[in-house]
Amino acid sequence: MGGRKSAEKGYVTLARIGRARGLAGEFIIWPLADDFERFTRLSQVYLVRRDKRVTAQIESFRVVSGRAVMKIKGVDAPEQVRLWINGFVEIDEADRVDLPEGTYFQDDIVGLRVVSERGENLGTIEKVLEMLAHEVYACRTPDGREVLIPAVETIVRSIDLEAGEMVVFPLPGLFD
Repeated sequence: MGGRKSAEKGYVTLARIGRARGLAGEFIIWPLADDFERFTRLSQVYLVRRDKRVTAQIESFRVVSGRAVMKIKGVDAPEQVRLWINGFVEIDEADRVDLPEGTYFQDDIVGLRVVSERGENLGTIEKVLEMLAHEVYACRTPDGREVLIPAVETIVRSIDLEAGEMVVFPLPGLFD
């Protein structure tokens, strides 16, 4: 995955902001993009929390003990970081990168029609959930139930964005 569209038109969310790290105003962030190196190629982002959006210059980005750590120019103390906890790091939609074949932005997945390998309509993807092992697609079935589909190759057989369709192998009990 490479991020998701922001609630604000024209922006893409790249990460969720976590707690402060250390005393120098560093943020721990949870990237939505698989490519952590993407952050090293950025110079400007937007910090967003509730109705507040500010342009921010990235001073540094690194991975420490498996955690993404970002430093923003002008944010120099943990108290300043706390203002942004549970907010988001966003970029302009025009700055979104091209993804390798077989990978998708979360907003490309939301809205896809879900069908079985036999062509049976199983529902529509409503959201993508970030889990530890892999993502999970929340599908609303035609009868209104929510079914959680693990985003793994044994279940998700293909995704065709042009057709607006995700083909799945419905394991016994998944949709029953």
